Amino acid sequence: MLEVEERVLEEQATLVMRAKLATEEIPNWLGQAYGGVEAAAAHYGAKLVGPPFARYRALDDDFRSFDVEAGYPVSAAPELSGDVQSSTLPGGTAAVVVHVGRYETMTASYDALMAWVDRHDYVPEGPPWEVYLSREGPDPSQWRTEIVQPYLDV
Repeated sequence: MLEVEERVLEEQATLVMRAKLATEEIPNWLGQAYGGVEAAAAHYGAKLVGPPFARYRALDDDFRSFDVEAGYPVSAAPELSGDVQSSTLPGGTAAVVVHVGRYETMTASYDALMAWVDRHDYVPEGPPWEVYLSREGPDPSQWRTEIVQPYLDV
């Protein structure tokens, strides 16, 4: 069984790229987005302060397309021009679970996270995001992804 952790998050400055994508387009686009953000951070002197993340807003009920925001947390967001933008990850209360394994098997982790939120009578506050603690390596069964769902206690 997956362990869900409660956290109180501080708002975090980020540098991101955004796109509206079909589900099958996301993996290739993420690599391009992270590369673009890394290049912009180096160009503008922004310090990356954590692993890459992606936030997904479903554009349909079947989860076939998403508005995706992908990038890195930074110590401070500079003024930018071009495809890379400044953004933030929100502060406040959040439920967090660590998924271990392939990305294709994350549904069970999302289901466990949302069941925990429902069981505590919390209300999701905005879309969840994924933090890719380890996203490469020869054995995808060992990849670690943190799933973060902000919530309100109403």
